[in-house]
Amino acid sequence: MISPASWWWPSRPLRIPGSRTAGLLAVLGAVVFGGSAVLVRAGATSWDARLFRLINEVPPAAASVLTPVSHLFLPVGIIAVVVVTVIYLAARNRSALPVATAAVSAGAAWILANVAKAVTDRPRPYQVLADAVLRQHPAHGTSFPSSHTAVTLAVAIALLPFLGRLLAAAGISYAILVGWSRVYLGVHYPLDVLAGAGIGMAAGGGALLALSWLLRHACQAASSPHAAAGTPPPSGSHGES
Repeated sequence: MISPASWWWPSRPLRIPGSRTAGLLAVLGAVVFGGSAVLVRAGATSWDARLFRLINEVPPAAASVLTPVSHLFLPVGIIAVVVVTVIYLAARNRSALPVATAAVSAGAAWILANVAKAVTDRPRPYQVLADAVLRQHPAHGTSFPSSHTAVTLAVAIALLPFLGRLLAAAGISYAILVGWSRVYLGVHYPLDVLAGAGIGMAAGGGALLALSWLLRHACQAASSPHAAAGTPPPSGSHGES
């Protein structure tokens, strides 16, 4: 009979941030989103429109290079990057835990972002700014916040324990570029992206908290009978680092 540990527990040690660090990240994300929402509700967004124009309006020569690059951060590209990364991590760690972690964090960020969209109901920049350049098909839904940024950053943060330093930096950088592309393509204001990043931080931090709790308690449960038998617990049972 196949033990659950053979497909669930990671075969490599995980570098999970402490509960305090993960909690602070989640709280910081909530503060970033809340502050962005207050600014939108108060109408203090003139600077947001100026920054949007700075990123969105570029010389034709630059646009000829940036537009093809920005298409790497459309939904098809995001899904491809996430799927390839999760499959790689599942194979590398011989564990289904990266799949579950990515799915939970992405789902939480997507739900939070879409609830915020329904409540805020902010028009897209290309709908209200005459000089906005739209470089993709018109987007569905409202502008605030950016759900693409929220989901991508949430997954990047939640998968940090499974990634080496180089891949971790690449994942966070990819999420930042997704946020840039939403403004450059003309479908979001910078403040939408900032709010999406806040949701991503909150969802990702929450996933790290859950992961820390799960592995800590599973390790304790696995250690008791093995300690009594004088054998080590499963190799994938790791505490916080």
